[in-house]
Amino acid sequence: MLRFPVMKWLPRAAAAIAVGLLALPAFGQEAKHPEKPLLWKIEGNGLKKPGYLFGTIHLSNAVIGNLHPVAAKAFEGADALYTEIPMGTEEQMRLVPMMMRKDGKTLNQSIGPELSAALNEELKAIQPALDSTPFQALKTWAVMATLPMLKSQLEGRKALDAILWEKAEAAGKDTLGIETALGQMTIFERFTEEESVKMLAETLAMLKDDRKAGISSIDNLTAAYASGDTTKIEAELSKADQRMKDGDNKELGERFLKLLMTDRNISMADTIDKRLRIDPSHSLFFAVGAGHLVGKEPINDHLAKKGYTITRVQD
Repeated sequence: MLRFPVMKWLPRAAAAIAVGLLALPAFGQEAKHPEKPLLWKIEGNGLKKPGYLFGTIHLSNAVIGNLHPVAAKAFEGADALYTEIPMGTEEQMRLVPMMMRKDGKTLNQSIGPELSAALNEELKAIQPALDSTPFQALKTWAVMATLPMLKSQLEGRKALDAILWEKAEAAGKDTLGIETALGQMTIFERFTEEESVKMLAETLAMLKDDRKAGISSIDNLTAAYASGDTTKIEAELSKADQRMKDGDNKELGERFLKLLMTDRNISMADTIDKRLRIDPSHSLFFAVGAGHLVGKEPINDHLAKKGYTITRVQD
């Protein structure tokens, strides 16, 4: 997951609650594409056809939504698409009730007046007519996870993962998830409400700091992704990670990142390995957030340790 730090389906579901579902942009339209594809070929271990690891970002724009020709060729030649979780609308929307509060409180009652005011301030900065009213029934962690990408979602910029899923379905490819959406959700459920409130406070502080400084961490991350430069991507992700670790809740931030990234890199590599062994005669295209393919102990390295030959493909 290329995150900041969010799950791809969370902003999608929250935006649906707040403003209704928006149409997906097309890819293949007349537009520029990323400078280099974040694409790795998987070979060896008895594979009769190569598989592919592709780094995504959980939003889109006119550049990102147009796959680099090298990535498009690999995608079009694949027999099946695996995204981090199934991206079908019906399945994802079934999860919306699981984002809803069950403690008998509203969001404001749980987070208190000071944090409620800070939330409204950032929501109005995102969109002047927006306040926390549509979010009152959501769990605190769902609001926290939604906020960093909410502006992009409200502008109609949909996840690249969803675009790939829709194109794969239209082409008659098998579409599956490496993980389940419920499995991703359980990461947030491991934290107490008190911890969720602390993470929301950290997120709001980050957004306010960026706004006051006149920068957008999401835009910076998107630009790094479009460059195809893994060093730039790592640098942007490291900034986000360090802010979490340097905050008032260092242990909480470190635990969150371990569950979100380190542990899932291992489990996703295990699942990818199993899928490749089950279906060695077909080309499988695995699309995961680019953050899982760069930095310390990425999925690529775990697969290499299992005996696969992993090669970056750029041209």
